[in-house]
Amino acid sequence: MTEEQALNGDAALSLLYQSGNPFTEDLQHSWSENAFPPFNVPFLRIWDRKSGSQPDNERRMRSRAPRQPLDTRESRKNSLVIHINHGLWEPTPYISFTTSAAAIEEQAYWRAGRQRGSQTLTVVDPNTRIADRLPILDVLAEMNHYGIEDPYGKSNQYYIDHYVCLWEVPEQEIIGHWEWNDLAPNANWYNDIILPAFRENATSRRLEEETSGLLAAMNQLSCAFLLRILHRTLAD
Repeated sequence: MTEEQALNGDAALSLLYQSGNPFTEDLQHSWSENAFPPFNVPFLRIWDRKSGSQPDNERRMRSRAPRQPLDTRESRKNSLVIHINHGLWEPTPYISFTTSAAAIEEQAYWRAGRQRGSQTLTVVDPNTRIADRLPILDVLAEMNHYGIEDPYGKSNQYYIDHYVCLWEVPEQEIIGHWEWNDLAPNANWYNDIILPAFRENATSRRLEEETSGLLAAMNQLSCAFLLRILHRTLAD
């Protein structure tokens, strides 16, 4: 598998599950099956020129280790330990998001104070990702499962509402990108702009799926009708 190939559910499974290995971690603690109910809010990520996982020429966001296998307990725990500590600059296969608008505002304020230039908010539909069989992790839940301590000693407050997408986020999951300077003047930016975009995207996807299902049903009926006519013709 080359890094240029698009990530899909089968490719993700191959990176999580080593066939024939009875000690494959996914058999003990699955990351290949999303155990989440449908999300009623989007995933949010704010980034600037110094950030990793910026959208590339193919309009996808890629982690710093876009095809790192995660089929053992050690690979999962060690990579999570690195990812949650911003003082460690080793590549990991995760892209961080939050569902908290307040967390985004805090990050934007922190970045502005360090003169990191213009910032962009990217909004992702996690339900599209689940439908495409691509993994999502609740960071705090995984920290608890693997016994990972908060590197900042803040009682895990940085990891509440913190999710990661594994390896990459393809174009179809991205709802849109907004310049933070355009959003920030509106104190109600999340409810006025981001949530409606998420709901419109979810509605559009549902309508597309329903339309596809209807067309498939109509095609089946058409085929059945033609077969009946052909049968009658042959019988006559």
